[in-house]
Amino acid sequence: MKIRHRGGENTASSYGSIPIHAAESVHKKVAELLRDRLPPHAAVADIGAGQGALSQRLHDAGFNVTAFDLSSEGWRSSDVVCRECDFNGSLEQIGQHGPFGALCAIEVIEHLENPRAFLRQLIELGRVSHAWLMISTPNPLDTFSAITMYTRGIFNWFSPAHYEGGGHISILPYWLIDEHLRFFGVTGQEWRFLSPFEHPSILKRLAYGAVSRLRRLASRSGNLVYFDGESALMYVQL
Repeated sequence: MKIRHRGGENTASSYGSIPIHAAESVHKKVAELLRDRLPPHAAVADIGAGQGALSQRLHDAGFNVTAFDLSSEGWRSSDVVCRECDFNGSLEQIGQHGPFGALCAIEVIEHLENPRAFLRQLIELGRVSHAWLMISTPNPLDTFSAITMYTRGIFNWFSPAHYEGGGHISILPYWLIDEHLRFFGVTGQEWRFLSPFEHPSILKRLAYGAVSRLRRLASRSGNLVYFDGESALMYVQL
């Protein structure tokens, strides 16, 4: 089965000539956060690098980037080498190219058979150098996803079509990742919820906005930051 990502081969977003298989705002935010936290030329691992859009962006930002993906077929960054690695198994190969100042796993963890085992290995790798760990995944708790769950019984980005064609096999709300991190003794992580949903229809956009406001009014949760943002981005220093 061919694994495809957001937008597939027809994704509308790109960095230079390299397709972005994620929300573009996520890649921009990752680069921004790392520029604020790492010195120039710091070593960064791009884990699940796709065709190289984030790797190239981080290279252009002045970092020493090593990319890893299940397959290097279709790799488009001429400045970064992509090494093949199956993230459902051992991450020892990644460690062999470290240590790293940051480990970035952007739009990866939802594709994996055992997300907690993946996190365990990333944390073990990152603790060697007190690296920054950055992970993003589709946010199943945003308002549009709540609407699709209520009307169709599925979370946004986690339908049967996404399972079969996009490889989204693990649904991970932010609080579950928090629990995994706490299990491994990691605290102090921060979250950003990016890429708010925008329906192409103006009328449906207005209706969506009304539902979002009603949801906020009816919420019993003190934490509303996850309500509107199709992508959840976590970062923490290990």
